[in-house]
Amino acid sequence: MCEKLDDAKWRVPLAACPPVFLRQEYKALAASCQWHRPVQRSGHAAILCLYGLLTLGVLTGCASIRVTPDLVYFPPPPSSAHVVHLKSFNRLYDLVPVRGSLLDAFKRGMVSPRVGTPAGVTFRSGHLYVCDTEFNTVHDWNLDTGQASRIGQTGNVVLVKPVAVAVDEAGTVYVADTGRGEVAAFDATGQSLRRFRPPDRENYRPVSCAAVRSRLYVADIDAHRIDVFSTTDGAHITSFGGVGSEPGRFYFPMGVTTDSKGKIFVSDTMNARVQVFDDSHNPVRSMGRPGNRYGDMGKPRHLAVGPDGVVFITDVEFSHVHLFDEQGQLLMLLGGHENQPGGTPMPVGVAIAPTLPDRLASLVPDDFHPAYFLFVTNTIGTKRISLFALGSTP
Repeated sequence: MCEKLDDAKWRVPLAACPPVFLRQEYKALAASCQWHRPVQRSGHAAILCLYGLLTLGVLTGCASIRVTPDLVYFPPPPSSAHVVHLKSFNRLYDLVPVRGSLLDAFKRGMVSPRVGTPAGVTFRSGHLYVCDTEFNTVHDWNLDTGQASRIGQTGNVVLVKPVAVAVDEAGTVYVADTGRGEVAAFDATGQSLRRFRPPDRENYRPVSCAAVRSRLYVADIDAHRIDVFSTTDGAHITSFGGVGSEPGRFYFPMGVTTDSKGKIFVSDTMNARVQVFDDSHNPVRSMGRPGNRYGDMGKPRHLAVGPDGVVFITDVEFSHVHLFDEQGQLLMLLGGHENQPGGTPMPVGVAIAPTLPDRLASLVPDDFHPAYFLFVTNTIGTKRISLFALGSTP
């Protein structure tokens, strides 16, 4: 169970938000674990290599790695921390030993578990799914076993520009692809299942999606609307929004998610706000406003809601992640312009992880009690994924 976080304790002055880096120096231990391009071999050598693979039955990366945290506290000491940056990475073997099955190698080819330009991200059942707009794929990383695969590079649906990803309770993976102009659904093995697109819309640019309780919510920045589909049969049920600045309307909606109570959250990017809707699509409240004061927003992108109701909103203009409570009050800011551990120079994707495998959970310092975890993608500078722990100090 995740412990309930006291909202009052989260609210900190703006001056306390820039990170103080308490980085532990370490040497990169993965240098010997780099994946290399295969070299041309003679027929005999190739047969021997294949025989070796068949004998072992598994393609194994590094047998053992030691992961060292890069700790950054938010707010910094002497205030009590509510968030701790644990690690930034763009390779799976920065976190866990990488393993791939022989069957995967034959079916999908040798997979280098590295992200080029991370965008949308989600987490479910120990798997981290990362959209990669450089390699035009979605990485599926099992953080427990170290297995890695790619979605949408083969088959009858090949991804063109995957920018957002969602996974439902059944394990179906939904990918918003602006290049294809549709949302593509895949099963757990990467096989294409279904495609989603409104029947009456010629230009369709889905930039975010959320799947919950047999419904798929998709943000379309061309029509400035949120579309609702049935995940059961792919039918387009309804849409809401439209261009404008009034409550219930959007100007380039670029993020959509839901919470456990059925509320829908939409990043209304060019209106510099997040709008909240009930399950009947009626506007309930908004968070943020244009400006440069505490609580204002620049260009909000993706968002996620924690198990305690805290709303996390990436802001590509302000280079921060905003944390709001359920009533729409700003709690604190996370990240910053720094291209260092703990920094978020251009945050886009954000995802909640209720728990992590023990290997990664052990990165949490002894003086911090984690309630849950957060992944944030950064698309400039050192393009990477940042892992944070949310909780409290004793």
